[in-house]
Amino acid sequence: MLDIDPFTASPRELLASVEDIEPGPFAMAILLMIDRSRLSGEDAITFLQVHERVTSWWASIQAEALVAAASPARMIDEFTILDADDGRAEERTIRIHDAVRDEVSAALRWSPSTTQGRIDTARLLHGPLVPTREALARGEISAGHVSVIVEAARRLPGLWSTDTDEVQEFADHCQAFQQRVLPIARRGTLSMTRQAANRCVLTIDAEGQRRRRDLARCTRDVWVVDEPDGLSTLMARMSTEHAHAVKAACDDAARMAGQSTGNGVAGPMAAVPTIGEARADALLRLVLGASDSPSSDPASSEPGVLRAHLEVIVPLDVLLGESDGPAELLGAGAVSAAVIHDLLAGPQVALMMRRLLIDPASGALVDVGRQTYTVPDRLRAFIVARDRTCRFPGCQRRAANCQIDHAVAWQDGGGTDAANLGALCVRHHQLKTHAGWKILDSDAAGGCSWLSPHGRRYRRAGPARGGADPPQIA
Repeated sequence: MLDIDPFTASPRELLASVEDIEPGPFAMAILLMIDRSRLSGEDAITFLQVHERVTSWWASIQAEALVAAASPARMIDEFTILDADDGRAEERTIRIHDAVRDEVSAALRWSPSTTQGRIDTARLLHGPLVPTREALARGEISAGHVSVIVEAARRLPGLWSTDTDEVQEFADHCQAFQQRVLPIARRGTLSMTRQAANRCVLTIDAEGQRRRRDLARCTRDVWVVDEPDGLSTLMARMSTEHAHAVKAACDDAARMAGQSTGNGVAGPMAAVPTIGEARADALLRLVLGASDSPSSDPASSEPGVLRAHLEVIVPLDVLLGESDGPAELLGAGAVSAAVIHDLLAGPQVALMMRRLLIDPASGALVDVGRQTYTVPDRLRAFIVARDRTCRFPGCQRRAANCQIDHAVAWQDGGGTDAANLGALCVRHHQLKTHAGWKILDSDAAGGCSWLSPHGRRYRRAGPARGGADPPQIA
């Protein structure tokens, strides 16, 4: 307990009273009583040290709540349905893993993948990684250290197994792993912890290294993270040697381009591309035979071996130059009219245009009512273009990869029209059909309201014209 008056004590005295105690509500309350504007440089650093420990303790509390919400073990709900095909009924089993994940995701506005990752992390921290959770609760390590430890532990054999022997083997491995890594995490940086964790996994499961490498090859991929101002980050996951080979090829091509143009080392700064710009242009030339640089000469670029297909939704007034409103690059979101005009003006761009007729009053395509359950191709294309993504709150799976769902089931009188149709990924289609989620209303603009199994309501607004707005949750 404090033997000083917290209302009259100096910041240094208050910090001294909590500097060496375990983090918790008391330490948090003392930090909130301190006027941060009165902190000296030395006291501010002490404040940050205590704050970091309190932050770690608070993160451990969230893990406990996640386990309470999602259960300590992974849950699989099974549903047996009858498929009628050509008059024959066949039983089919549908399995939904961790259905509660989507309730947590919608309530906290986390992405589904983030939610699943945090739930699984919380389960490990309340299972074989209890020592790591205790270190987090005491403020000895940060949430970042926990992420590194969990990421490495997930590579050990037996994770999420239902076999008793494999479960015990995984627990034994985790115990040995934490005995070696936690001492380093308590005194080291994230980088030091990651290096120690990787070495430890190789030591504990040396025979599994080749197996993990072979399995990891299946996760190779290329994806894009969109950023503001018309830029995106292109990332590729590949074997280490291939990644470094690609980087080296970009470096060599960038150096050769700099030597040929004379822009490698001399000239005004404004005329000299950075090494990063040179690498980006080199990669684009290597892949597509074109340059991303606005100053490059298209005629000097060799034709690329590969061809890229982009789908862009452009309002007619933007296409005609009568409006500067945004258009949309499917899969990326809103892009400026200038980007569209530059794209269409490119001499190497081949255009294929498809017209989508929209009712100006309702924004809906003319529907086909209840004439047919099957969604016509043109109506399906409209739904994909309208919804952009799965319309479950927070889900960003592209509509082109989704199923077209009747909000009100066909057998219950729902029509095959724009107001009653929407894109749902397989998981969220199954949750709606079998796991208690309901669509309360659906409109022709793509908006809909959801009711969760726990009785919470969420509103997913339809995308605005020219760009996909994030789902509006209420």
